[in-house]
Amino acid sequence: MLLEYCPSIIILLDESERLVLSTSIFLSVIGTPNLDFIRNHSYEDIFKAYLSQETMQVFKHAIENSALSEETITFDAWIDFSKNGQPKFYSVELRSVGGGAKGIATGTLIVMLDLTDFMREKQRAEAANNAKSDFLATMSHEIRTPMNAILGMSTILDRLDLDPEHRKYISDIRKASNSLLSIINDILDFSKIEAGKMEIIKENYNLTAMLDNLRSMFSTMCTQKQLIMECNFNKNLPEKINGDENRLRQVLTNILSNALKYTQKGGITFSAWLDNENNLHFEVKDTGMGIRDYDIDKLFSPFEQLDIRKNRNIVGTGLGLAICYNLCRMMDGDIEVKSVYGEGSTFSVILPYTPADGTTDKKDNTNIAEFAAPDAKVLVVDDMEINLTVAELMLEVFEITPDLAGSGKEAIDLAKNKQYDLIFMDYMMPEMDGVEATRSIRELGGWNEAVPIVALSANAVKDTEQIFLSNRMDDILPKPIELTALNICLRKWLSPQIIKEEIL
Repeated sequence: MLLEYCPSIIILLDESERLVLSTSIFLSVIGTPNLDFIRNHSYEDIFKAYLSQETMQVFKHAIENSALSEETITFDAWIDFSKNGQPKFYSVELRSVGGGAKGIATGTLIVMLDLTDFMREKQRAEAANNAKSDFLATMSHEIRTPMNAILGMSTILDRLDLDPEHRKYISDIRKASNSLLSIINDILDFSKIEAGKMEIIKENYNLTAMLDNLRSMFSTMCTQKQLIMECNFNKNLPEKINGDENRLRQVLTNILSNALKYTQKGGITFSAWLDNENNLHFEVKDTGMGIRDYDIDKLFSPFEQLDIRKNRNIVGTGLGLAICYNLCRMMDGDIEVKSVYGEGSTFSVILPYTPADGTTDKKDNTNIAEFAAPDAKVLVVDDMEINLTVAELMLEVFEITPDLAGSGKEAIDLAKNKQYDLIFMDYMMPEMDGVEATRSIRELGGWNEAVPIVALSANAVKDTEQIFLSNRMDDILPKPIELTALNICLRKWLSPQIIKEEIL
C-alpha cells in the first residue's frame, strides 16, 4: 500500500545497482504498466532515456559516494520523464541501505521529490522581484535627476551675494528639496531591504566624531525650534570602532529627526554609553506627544503613521522606523521604544561593540577645504542640458571650466582630440550609455586608457558600483551632486600638480 499510494518517487537498487522496487508513481511518470517490465534492470538502462549526460554523471557520482558514506547525498535536477518537452524539477536524495547483522551496505535508496510548482513559483517571484528592482532603478534615475538640477542650482545660488529675502527663498527651496529627497531615499532604502540588496559595510571609523557631528547639527535645529538639547556621552565610549558608520548615522539621524518633529516644547536628551557586556547603547528621549500603548506595535511596520489627523502637517512616508528596525537587525542589534502618551518617548538602539581592527580608518570628509584648479582639463558627459549646466556651475567653484558633451558619441569625439585629466560620465543616456562610451574611450588607446572616468549615476537601487568598476570606470559620483562629494572626487583623481591653491 505504501508503494501504491506514495506521492513521491522512491526507488530501491540492489548491490549491483539494479532496480528492485519502486513506487507506483514512478511507473506512471515513465509510462510503464508493471514493475516487472523494469525489475532487475540497471538504473542506467532505465534512466538513460530520460536524463541528460550531465545529470546521469551526477547520479553516478552520487551513487558511488553514497556507497562509501552513511550520509544522505542530495542534489537537484530538471528531468523530463514524460518526454513531452516539459521537464519537472526534482530534489533527489540518495542513501546506502544495509543488510545483515553487520550492517554492510547492500543497495541504494533513491527518493525524488517533485518540487516543480515550488520552483516555478520561486522563478516567478524572482522575475517579479527583478521587474520591481528594474522599475525602482528607473524611478530612482527619473526622480533623482531633476532633484540634481534643483539642489545643484540652489547650492550655487546660495553662494551668491543675495539680499536676506532672496537668501530665505533659496533656503526654503533647499529645505523642501531635501525633504523630498529624504522621502525618495526612504522608499528606495526600504525597497533594497525587501529585495535583499541592502548591505552592511564594516570598516573602522571615529564614533565620538560622528556623535559630536550629530550633537552639533541637532543642537542648532533645537535652538531654532526653541527646544533644549542635552547630550550625555559616557567617558567609557570607545573613540574608534568597527562597523557601518553610514547605517548607524542613518538610524540615529532618523530617531533624532522624529524626536525633533514631534516635540513642540521641552527638549531632547541624546545619550550614549558602553555597557559591561560590550554592547553600545544609544538613547534618544523627548518630551513630545508620546505614543499610545496600542500604537507601539505598529511603530516599526512599513507605511504606518500614527495620529494622522494630529500629524497631518508632518512630512514623512511611515518608512523611517521600519528601515531603522531592519538596519539594526542587519547590524546584529535591536531597537526598542518606551512611551507615555502626552509626556514623551524614549528610543533605544543596542548594537554589539566591535573594536577597531588594524585596517585603515575611514576618512573623515568633514570640513574639507575648497581649492582652485584652473588648469584642469575636465569633460562632463550628460544627455540633459540642465545637468550639464549644474555640473558646469559647480566646477566653476573650483575655477574649472569644463568641456561639455551631450552624448556618448560626442564624448568619444572630444576624447580623440584632447587629453583630459578627468571625465565625468553619465550612466543612463539614449543610443549609447555611459558604460559603452567608456569602453569606446578606453579603446582609443594612449592617454585614454588611463584617464580617470567617474560615473555620474542617479541609480540608487541596483549594484551599480560593480557594474561601473567592472567596465573600466574608476569611481562613482551619485546624483544629486553635492559640493563636498565633488570636492572629494576632484581631490582624489586630479593630479596634485594641477591643484594650484586652496580657497580660504
